[in-house]
Amino acid sequence: MKRAIDVKINIKPVFSNRIHTAVWEGPCRVGEPQYLSPEYEKRTGREQCKIWYEQLKENISSEYANLLEPEYIEFYENFYVSDEQFAALNADIEETDIFLMTYRVPGIERLGKPMSMINRGPTPVDLGAYYADTGREFYFGYDFEEYNEILKLLQVRKAIRNTKILVLTTGEQTPVSVVSSNPDLFGLNLKYGIRSARRSMKDVFDVMDKLPDDDEISKKADELISGAGEVYVSKEHMTRDIKYCEAVKAMMEELGCNAFTTACMELCASRLPMKYKCTPCLSHSLLKDSGIPTACEEDINALLAVMVLMYISRKSAFMGNVSLVKPHKRPVEDLHVSKLVSGPADGFDDYALEVRHSVPGLKMQGLDGDNMPYDVGQFTFEGWGSKIQIDMAKAETKTVTLARFSRDGSSMIVTRGEILGCAYHKYGCSPDVYYKTEGGAHEFVHELAEGGYGHHLAVVYGDYVNELKALGKIVGFKVEHHK
Repeated sequence: MKRAIDVKINIKPVFSNRIHTAVWEGPCRVGEPQYLSPEYEKRTGREQCKIWYEQLKENISSEYANLLEPEYIEFYENFYVSDEQFAALNADIEETDIFLMTYRVPGIERLGKPMSMINRGPTPVDLGAYYADTGREFYFGYDFEEYNEILKLLQVRKAIRNTKILVLTTGEQTPVSVVSSNPDLFGLNLKYGIRSARRSMKDVFDVMDKLPDDDEISKKADELISGAGEVYVSKEHMTRDIKYCEAVKAMMEELGCNAFTTACMELCASRLPMKYKCTPCLSHSLLKDSGIPTACEEDINALLAVMVLMYISRKSAFMGNVSLVKPHKRPVEDLHVSKLVSGPADGFDDYALEVRHSVPGLKMQGLDGDNMPYDVGQFTFEGWGSKIQIDMAKAETKTVTLARFSRDGSSMIVTRGEILGCAYHKYGCSPDVYYKTEGGAHEFVHELAEGGYGHHLAVVYGDYVNELKALGKIVGFKVEHHK
């Protein structure tokens, strides 16, 4: 499966060299005659282009970008770039995501690509003002560090544009349990380039029926079981959940998708999970851990937030419903949890945000890192339905970023949180994670409702609030920082 998170920005370096037609000095040109000749300027320009390209190869982050072959462009003091030179830039224009210029290239904006510079001087400020006023896209960094930060955000935008969601649905415009979910998938395509394929939630079971119970599924079950602390489901039941995941992946491959959501309450009512003895929960965990954004309950708003947080952090995201916990409520008795694994038994001193009805991942510390310690719980009393259980409070970092998109997809609410505790439920969705949030949990929950956002939240370890603010400007969504 082609992951959107793996795309890179293709940079076309453009070294521009202004050549003077004769030797003279004036208000903007001084120097010894031998350094002012056209021959000298041509020779040193080509030498500097080679040196510059080597610097780019050493300093541009290969994690976010590919460097195309550089283009050397000369123009005279009339500031006219010929059509022949623009034709050379057009040769690989389809591959080019952004031009990286050393200096002005008069007329380059007509090629319709974003432009950029690495320059501490006045030129990018001048060009930036001009391009901003004329509606062109231009970025500059004062050094390679700042420029690579820009590339990271542009890479996330490209990943978003390369995302196609498999939506397994009943065909209703909005899921019955998440009426705050964005109903306008076509609008998301127009605004962000996100595509989608809507199919019946029943189709995946037809695919599942055709899949063999092969050794690979059995091997994956053995790996999950052997890596877990406690396991409360049988291998037979776990293989059913893994087989469901493989069926989802097969559908995604067929339709060219790389993100996933499915209805849940409607799926339960169909009794197909009861028939097949599986739930989608493990699929959400395994897919996110492999770099594929997913969301429960056909919640498009949450999926957008999971997508953005995963692409920017390169970590698996946690997702769950929000509830408000009053001060000094005892989690086990008052909140009906089965087991408090971290946190104060007598409750919290202030309002806390609870995120549950939830799906964590094993790779929440980094997609390329080790699995977090985990148990495998059972969803049903009967014993089927595998779910990953992680004590998220046991991580070294307690700081998280929480986010959700608005129903119309135009804005994203974000806040920083601090993990206060974690609890498990023996059956149903779990774990429950408790957070202290900026601006207060009580106020944040009200803003989710009154601001048109809704109830599921996406959560990643670490502080990405400032990066999300910068990303919003580039991608085109408003970022509301609750603080």
